Amino acid sequence: MRTMSDPKKIRPSRFAEKGGFYTDDPVALTKQIAGFFAAAQRQDLPQEGIAALICPHAGYVYSGAVAAEAYKQLEGLSFDTVVVISPSHRAFFRGASVYSGGAYRTPLGDIPLDLDFCERLTSIDPTVALADIGHDATGGGYEHALEVHLPFLQIVLGSFALVPVVMGDQEYPTARTLGELIARHARLGRTLVVASSDLAHGHDYQTTKRLDDTAAAAIEHFSPGDFYDQLSAGAFEACGGGPITAAMIAAQGMGADTAAVVCKRNSADVTGTKHGYIVGYLSAVLFRSYAADDGNSDARAKAAGRSQRDQSTAASAGHGGGTSLLSDHALDAQERDMLRTTARRSLDRAVKGARLDCPEAPTRRLREKRGVFVTLKKNEHLRGCIGYVRPYKPLIEAVWEMAESAALRDHRFLPVEPSEVDELEIEITVLSPLQKIDNPDLVLVGRHGLLISRGHTAGVLLPQVPVEQGWDREVFLAQTCLKAGLDPDAWKDPTTTIEIFTAEVL
Repeated sequence: MRTMSDPKKIRPSRFAEKGGFYTDDPVALTKQIAGFFAAAQRQDLPQEGIAALICPHAGYVYSGAVAAEAYKQLEGLSFDTVVVISPSHRAFFRGASVYSGGAYRTPLGDIPLDLDFCERLTSIDPTVALADIGHDATGGGYEHALEVHLPFLQIVLGSFALVPVVMGDQEYPTARTLGELIARHARLGRTLVVASSDLAHGHDYQTTKRLDDTAAAAIEHFSPGDFYDQLSAGAFEACGGGPITAAMIAAQGMGADTAAVVCKRNSADVTGTKHGYIVGYLSAVLFRSYAADDGNSDARAKAAGRSQRDQSTAASAGHGGGTSLLSDHALDAQERDMLRTTARRSLDRAVKGARLDCPEAPTRRLREKRGVFVTLKKNEHLRGCIGYVRPYKPLIEAVWEMAESAALRDHRFLPVEPSEVDELEIEITVLSPLQKIDNPDLVLVGRHGLLISRGHTAGVLLPQVPVEQGWDREVFLAQTCLKAGLDPDAWKDPTTTIEIFTAEVL
């Protein structure tokens, strides 16, 4: 029997108390949030096009000011419905749960649920269900990461109806289903989506900043599939990566085409003590960058589903293939040696605790933003491999960060031990810019790597993989499709995007 909402059931406030995430005194709470808003900056964004926010969920003394930078952008606006998507820190379950009660309570009053929206959201796919797990004490306890956003929304919006969602798992299929269902029922200008997430946890100050910078770049790239791939690969951390991915998908479905990070700090920036357990925070706004009637067909095409990736690669590279994509980007011997040294220094720092910093890039090519993978091998066996295909960081910084991630964050392996470092072989694969192609026959085995995507899912294989496996072109294309979660023949479908790249292996 299908669960039905109980309009009389109210989810009480569980984290507004002395020593909690925020105060239970409504007067003090109002003053505190007003103070955050007074210090926040209003950005030059098209308010009528705001579809979603990404905000942190730590205690207000740590992340309240960062969250306010995003909520500040809502001043003067009204929304009928606000969908807040939270990760689950306490209850573990598959899919996502939408609270089955009638209201959420805070010290500032009760927020009614949009029962019609909740019903429609949970009536199509069992991945998103009407359930109380993650919201109440069942399955492990109450969830703070949703509740802490509500007073901000009450102060800045006043009246609205809530759709509270907790993600029990943060796998991509769950995020995609949730995001697509929200977009199906949401309306730009009438519905707001809020994704709840903190960033890096428990690293030193400089590592936290590097990881959070990468997360910010991935958010502003505004490709849900790429964001999730980089998160899964360990390029950065986000405890609410699933909610962020779902919010991106929902926002794009609502017509948003741009993501802007409006604030990024960490707990050490707040406390002034750059040691101990540090947590990163970020706030961002996802919005449509054009007016509905401004005739901007290019932006509308992007918002309708043509990704930034498709536009940038098509514009910069055309539709050819088989040319030397690295012709203007090849590294000289000194630059190659410097990247090898940088990777080794990064391992010594990350694993052995050596006091080393990423060196400055002395040449233009090392300062260029490039995709890169770092592969670690021990006795000719894979020990870790992490990287990203899109250019998020200057090359020398990307190698520094991916060497650390390959050693410590490849979830297929245990972290590298200090005793292993000197035994590791380091292989660095530096990628050329991506080039979109229309004809799969242009793929050259042994020369090209592949990025195959459709919608919000993508898969990548490096040029050396088909050579190592003995694949021909069709098997290479099929295997890349399978890695993207697509059918092996998806490369034959004209709606599938095929991009090629070349690589230097150091």
